[in-house]
Amino acid sequence: MANQYLTMKELKEALPDIPENSLKRYLQEHAEYINYRKEHNRYKIQASEIEKLKFIRKLYSDGLKKEEVTAKLEDAGIPVIITVEDEEESSTTSLVNVNSELTDMKKLVSFLVQQNEQSRLTQNKIREQNKQLIHEVQELKQTIEDLRMAQEQGYEKESEQVTSLYEKLMATQRSVEEVAGALEVEKSKSIWQKIFGK
Repeated sequence: MANQYLTMKELKEALPDIPENSLKRYLQEHAEYINYRKEHNRYKIQASEIEKLKFIRKLYSDGLKKEEVTAKLEDAGIPVIITVEDEEESSTTSLVNVNSELTDMKKLVSFLVQQNEQSRLTQNKIREQNKQLIHEVQELKQTIEDLRMAQEQGYEKESEQVTSLYEKLMATQRSVEEVAGALEVEKSKSIWQKIFGK
């Protein structure tokens, strides 16, 4: 009986409380959850689907909309039906429970979104540090230029300060280059590499 296919007339006899047009609507709107075939505009429904159709009828009777009924079917763990074309048979229908896979995919997408946001925040922080270092370099350059001018006017005592400031400038410039390098490395990292640890 489980593998037997019923005509719409036979299905209507098995479910006398559900109008035929409602049965057809359930088949069309929730096709991914009901095992049936359509041959020349005639429906052939697997006998094992009667309980599912009763469940769908109850959900609609409770006032739920199509999307809510679909959500309830998913929550109930009812497997999604995937039709696969076979060379030997015209079509083979197999049941696959993809609900857990969909949940895993949702978790993966959520993880990717979090990783992307974290990466964006890190890049913004590095950019801010870079701006600060550039500002410091500009100030040091101005100070060095002022001291150089003072030195040219005969203030040789300032020479040591110029040398010290120049060394600081070079150290700051190296820091800027390191931060810029870190920013480039962060940009080039693939989120997939983070996930799979490659």
